Amino acid sequence: MNTYEHFLSLHHRPEPLVIANAWNAKSAQIIEKSGYDAIATSSGAIADSLGYKDGEVIPFAELIYIIKRIKSCTTLPLSVDMERGYASNPETLTENIQQLIDIGVAGINIEDAEGEDVYLRKLTSIKNYLEKTNQQLFINARTDVFLLKLNSPLETTLKRAKLYEEAGADGLFVTAVGDVELIKEIAASTTLPLNVVGVPKLSSIRLLAENGVKRISMAAFLYRATYIQLEKMAQAVMAEQSFVPLH
Repeated sequence: MNTYEHFLSLHHRPEPLVIANAWNAKSAQIIEKSGYDAIATSSGAIADSLGYKDGEVIPFAELIYIIKRIKSCTTLPLSVDMERGYASNPETLTENIQQLIDIGVAGINIEDAEGEDVYLRKLTSIKNYLEKTNQQLFINARTDVFLLKLNSPLETTLKRAKLYEEAGADGLFVTAVGDVELIKEIAASTTLPLNVVGVPKLSSIRLLAENGVKRISMAAFLYRATYIQLEKMAQAVMAEQSFVPLH
């Protein structure tokens, strides 16, 4: 079983794949040590950690460097958040994809914020390239219908899920959906393993699993929680004029 096949199989177990999002090599090492089966990256966390805003502001070369460092420090399957692919044309997109494959990445997230037509062209380009070059990569089709507050979000999500499934996606990632009944309906409408983000409002892994979720990620929440704690400790040292908070 190769890396792609192993990563794919993690999405088709009875229990969901709980995947933590790393932003550097150290966070990836901690995630692996904590017993997770796979690691994802968070584009927002990586960008913020390097002083960039989210939204493909970070140069792709810098992102690739971080991905290389993460991959070199873990044995777990790695999925990379590619945002919109860091490309507007098929040639650059497939060049970016090849760089990730060369590193040893098992999968990607790629989002449809530009609309389903643009997205389908990108998805088709990736699938055609993989087939032509006899390579494999798990494509987690991210749809931001709820996040962008588009009209008729459930109906639009179900429509896009069908289109992306037909185009060859391996998974469906629905962001900003916070209602269990909606999640259940989406999961029942597709054969693709459904990925949602675990948030305090949807804190029960068991509940999400019972409603059809196959992958639960953490987006930038783990990163934010880490730096909230760092800020508290740094402030405490100054306030107390003592290094006791560091223990």
